[in-house]
Amino acid sequence: MREDNVRKIWSDAELDAALSDLHDDVDEEDGLAFARASLMAAAGTPEAPPQPRRRGTWRWIAVAAAVVTLVGGLGIVVSLRPPAPEPARPGASLAYLDRPLAPGEFHYAQKLTWVPETVLGKQVNVQRKVELWIPADPKGTWHRRTMWTGAIDGLPPAEHAEVNRAPKDEYGPAGVFPGEPRMTGMTQPGWNTPLKNWLSPDADLVTSLVPDRAKLTKRLLFDTIDVTDDGRAHSATEALTMVRMVLELGLAPRPVREALRDALSGIDMAFAVPGQTPDGRPATVVGVKDTGQHLYLDPATAQLLAWDFPPGTPATTPTRPDVPLTVPVAPPTPVGPPTATTKNEVPFAPQLPPAPATLYSFAITGTSG
Repeated sequence: MREDNVRKIWSDAELDAALSDLHDDVDEEDGLAFARASLMAAAGTPEAPPQPRRRGTWRWIAVAAAVVTLVGGLGIVVSLRPPAPEPARPGASLAYLDRPLAPGEFHYAQKLTWVPETVLGKQVNVQRKVELWIPADPKGTWHRRTMWTGAIDGLPPAEHAEVNRAPKDEYGPAGVFPGEPRMTGMTQPGWNTPLKNWLSPDADLVTSLVPDRAKLTKRLLFDTIDVTDDGRAHSATEALTMVRMVLELGLAPRPVREALRDALSGIDMAFAVPGQTPDGRPATVVGVKDTGQHLYLDPATAQLLAWDFPPGTPATTPTRPDVPLTVPVAPPTPVGPPTATTKNEVPFAPQLPPAPATLYSFAITGTSG
């Protein structure tokens, strides 16, 4: 975490006001210096906090800790240039995210992805942000927010297009959102299992996953995930999509995440190697050879960090065109297409600029947006 990242959350004026309100019996100059230094030290800078000369030290420590906790409990987003992409960074220790939630707390997940669009007559990628809040009891109501960020990749610098950034909020009991087909349990002749909603996972799907690599491998290969399934084994890319959809929620516990990682990497045409995310973080890279897609997982916790695929990869699996490979969180017009654009349902084409990687961040929050 850099100092400039922290100041995206707390400006100097906001910090001064908050500290002044919380404590009025410490020398202002000494107290503010101590609190700021404490915050910088907690954020990873080498500066050590000075010792305040007056009483009330414990309250200043509490204030500094509260600031750090706030930063750690939010997905920090840094804007590069307007309208700029939002590189996602985990807002807290990934191991910390596996602690039990208290009533009133939420699992928070953020996904920054790129969608092919036609803007001002040009094929470009437009960035979409999807945020998800899952309550401590996953059987409660989930809150999902979808919006365009305003970032456009592939548009010449001299051209500018205004993007509609109005958010679309949706609420779904136990993760079942309005408008999404729910055919879980449906059966047809030739299917290996009743239909399982891996492609739009909810609380029940996540609860059904056990931390057993062999059992998960079998499920990734043979669970019915689409009405066109004919009983054959799934491709490596289909299995990767199933795993990605679950990990994007930020709800699966660590043993399940690790078992999913191991189950996926053991499937034919898939592999797992040490590496780095597209933005340089250490990662376990789980890839598939049939489409060249990669998932980047945190080596210690198996949390999902990023996902990417080669330019020209179609939006659906080549061998199973009816199995979506994009997160089914946004209907064709959830927040409206960017202003001055024409909706383009054509998959990525060779002339389209390579889409930056999809990035994920997770946190524990006390609010649902």
